[in-house]
Amino acid sequence: MWRKLLFFPPLALGVAVLVWTMKNRPEPVRNPPAEEVRAVRVIEIRPLTVLPRARGFGTVRPDRIWTAVAQVGGKVTFVHPRLKKGEIIARGEEIITIAPDDYQLAIARAEAAIRGAEAKLAELDINEDNARRLLKLESEALQIARRDYERKKTLKAQGTIPTTMLEQALRAFISQRKLVASIENTLRLIPAQKREMKEQLATYRSQLETAKLNLARTHIRMPFAGRISQVAVETGQFTPAGRQLAAADSIRAAEVEAQYPLSRLREIISLISRRPAHITLDARENRKVIAQLGLKVQIRLDDGPRAVVWEGRFDRLSDTADPKTRTMGVIGVVENPYQNVSPGSRPPLTKGMFVRMDVTGRPVKDVIAIPRAAVRSGKLFIAGAGNRLVIRPVKITARMGNLAIVSSGLKPGERVVLTDLVPALAGQLLNPVVDRQAMAAIAREAAGSDAP
Repeated sequence: MWRKLLFFPPLALGVAVLVWTMKNRPEPVRNPPAEEVRAVRVIEIRPLTVLPRARGFGTVRPDRIWTAVAQVGGKVTFVHPRLKKGEIIARGEEIITIAPDDYQLAIARAEAAIRGAEAKLAELDINEDNARRLLKLESEALQIARRDYERKKTLKAQGTIPTTMLEQALRAFISQRKLVASIENTLRLIPAQKREMKEQLATYRSQLETAKLNLARTHIRMPFAGRISQVAVETGQFTPAGRQLAAADSIRAAEVEAQYPLSRLREIISLISRRPAHITLDARENRKVIAQLGLKVQIRLDDGPRAVVWEGRFDRLSDTADPKTRTMGVIGVVENPYQNVSPGSRPPLTKGMFVRMDVTGRPVKDVIAIPRAAVRSGKLFIAGAGNRLVIRPVKITARMGNLAIVSSGLKPGERVVLTDLVPALAGQLLNPVVDRQAMAAIAREAAGSDAP
């Protein structure tokens, strides 16, 4: 039993030491709460040279489309061996021939009718000349008959001749007057007959010209260098007038119509001109604006790892603005879209391609551009003095791709916060880290380098 009781003295000693230690320990040191520092990415604002631009998408179409329609009927005797869909045929080449026999016969008939009418006119000229000479002679005979009648009338009054002789002289005088009047009537009719014949001759000549025109219409030629898009004719086939035989697209120029928000176009014009812009549907006024601002277009086809780019001109605005989407159609033109074609790497700009079209203007210097994502409800987070957060409203002039153009509220040298702060408290302490890659990307995109 006494061995069991030896356990209690050490236990009691340990408890006593523990109690003494608890009573004599020092008070804990209380440290004040530390301020939280947020690490953020920032960019330093530097004035840039910005290439104003707006992006749209559209479908390529040729600037001219020609449809070969048969203007005369007949049997097709010739079809160009390359008159096939997709082939390119030069300007002036004959692609279809219609049998000309009927129109050659029409020419021969019209020429024969013209010769006949000309002979009739010559005959009328001769008849008129003969009638005038005859009228002169018969007029002299009329004067003789009149004098004879007057003389016999005097003799009858003197009683020297019988009445029958006077009556014979009167009958001869009246007969001669009738003859002269008949010749005069003939002469008066000849000018009308000539006019009628000349009108008939004009009709025959117009028939001849029509026949020649129809003969020329039997030969269908390419009005411009073009790419065949449709063929609906074969050799030996009869074609009536008015039937469509083939169609071709011009390869001289290609057009792209893309839709842009009206606000985006105004922003570009305002950025270049440094004043508010107004867009109208007056083509002449818009051409002046286009020339003054140096607007042009760039067509881009994203096909494979490398994009294909064509430089073009800002040609015109579309005829109307869409009131639902508030967009305006811009038509860009690329000259010679089939030049510098390289199979497998650079295709021609052909009809039906869906492409991107960027409208660009003259570069503008000393512009402040920031990422659009940095603008939060019209405000920016700025790392101000002492690395304290400043929340400041700014005015955005234009938006281009990933960039926003700031016209007021931001100065060169200030630091814009790119990192999202939740919550964002004005005056909170920041640990700003300059994002050089983001600054380089902004500079590249501002200069016009492609961006998504």
